[in-house]
Amino acid sequence: MNNKGEAVRYMKKVFGLLLGFATLPEKSRRDFLTRLNEFMIMSPPQKRRAIAEWQQATDDCIGDPEEPAGKH
Repeated sequence: MNNKGEAVRYMKKVFGLLLGFATLPEKSRRDFLTRLNEFMIMSPPQKRRAIAEWQQATDDCIGDPEEPAGKH
């Protein structure tokens, strides 16, 4: 794929993330920003550990009967 196509795909992902953030309740936005700020100052090993924990938490939510479809 060319660079323009990659840039468009990247921007779609960025806008999707921004939209997801913008539609969170206020408390969830604060929680997200706190976690993001913490992530930004982590060492590389801490970042890898945090990413693994977030992936596990996401995997644990998939198929959760308490979680409405499309809310992952």
